[in-house]
Amino acid sequence: MSIFDEKIDELLAKRLAGECSPEEDETLERWLAESAEHRRHLEELQWLWERSSDALAPAPRPVDTEAALLRVKSRLKAGGGAQPLRWQRSFWMRAAAVFLLAVAGVYWWQSGNTPAPVRIAAAGSVLTDTLTDGSVVTLERQSGLTLARQFNRRERRLRLEGEAFFDVAPDTARPFIVEVQELEVRVVGTEFTVDNTTDPAKVIVTVTEGKVLVASKARSVLLQAGEQAVFDRQNGTLQRTARKPDQGVFGNRLLMYNATPLSKVVEDVNTRYGARVRLGNKVLENCLLNARYNNLPLERLLELIAESFSLTVKKEGDAYVLDGEGCGE
Repeated sequence: MSIFDEKIDELLAKRLAGECSPEEDETLERWLAESAEHRRHLEELQWLWERSSDALAPAPRPVDTEAALLRVKSRLKAGGGAQPLRWQRSFWMRAAAVFLLAVAGVYWWQSGNTPAPVRIAAAGSVLTDTLTDGSVVTLERQSGLTLARQFNRRERRLRLEGEAFFDVAPDTARPFIVEVQELEVRVVGTEFTVDNTTDPAKVIVTVTEGKVLVASKARSVLLQAGEQAVFDRQNGTLQRTARKPDQGVFGNRLLMYNATPLSKVVEDVNTRYGARVRLGNKVLENCLLNARYNNLPLERLLELIAESFSLTVKKEGDAYVLDGEGCGE
């Protein structure tokens, strides 16, 4: 589970209030055992709870919510032999709402207005979306990301599951930080890919433009354009490598090919676009493509590929055929 999980914060608040069920306690123990960061998060909440009469400053809320918060404060001040506080569910939810607002402020940064985390997911097709800071992200199928509360304030932090291509809007004051598995990828403005899909046991970060700092618990590497970092989750190693010449960069937003056989190009286009493209004859399979395509519709992309080798593009039903006598000039 992620530190961005609202349900976990709710359970943490219930534990501090003495209202967790045995099942909820078991869920929290598993979450706390996942990382030292989770345990630090609980310690921060404990600190806040113990000082709640100062930390939970009144904010504009419905009257019943403010009353609930005042009751919590009074109970904390009473101490001594007081009996455990019993909340009705509706009462607890109102009080917890105010408490969790303060929790988010301490954990991320001090703020009086904490929006809920934003979740973006791609199901059966590639998804391109623009974030609130102007950065553009292209998500691979079955991938998703969660923006931290207060994204776009002091930093632009998010957590990724799967694979995504990022075109980050430059902002020297607010670093762009991607969490994926045990890695943290930090940039200011650049284009890069994070892949945890091709091999679930590894995280691969590929830089297209600019520079990216990739950090694990034990090591960090600074990547420049054309370089990769490969993190092996099993042994914890983090290594810098050069991007393979025939490796396309993820996403239908940006495709890059360097002496890539046309057979591999077609395979890549079919994967990225969910299309059905094939070559008209085997002679074309070894034609080498050197090109960069940025956010093109499928038919325009195929036209440009065909022009590179003096080929034709034919549509047969829902499929496309690239055909010609050879690789052209």
